[in-house]
Amino acid sequence: MALLLMASCAQKPMDVDAARQLVERLIKETDAENFDVLEELYSPAFNQSEPIEVKREKLLQLKSATGSVTGMEFLSSTLVEEFGQPRKLMIEYRVLHTKINTIEKFAVVEEEGGYRIASHGVESENMR
Repeated sequence: MALLLMASCAQKPMDVDAARQLVERLIKETDAENFDVLEELYSPAFNQSEPIEVKREKLLQLKSATGSVTGMEFLSSTLVEEFGQPRKLMIEYRVLHTKINTIEKFAVVEEEGGYRIASHGVESENMR
């Protein structure tokens, strides 16, 4: 009986390929300076953390410092499940730019309507 209860409560696994497609879309769209898609790619909580205009300015400053994207390389994905928190996939990419390369980490969560990016961190590959 306990096994049946546990099996019925089990969540379906998160789709790493779908999460990667979302992250790659964000990288490409921000490189193209298509900031109109940010609200649909980021989670509602991340969107509420600061206005989209502020995120837009930060992304423009990042592009100015790093240069345009010339390529990207998937590095890893890790499922994080913490009690009382939504589960998330931590996705890590090496992003090649014209000026420097970065290591970018994304937290992808499942929300109504699909996967969304809940956080995005960037560091210079040389600073690791």
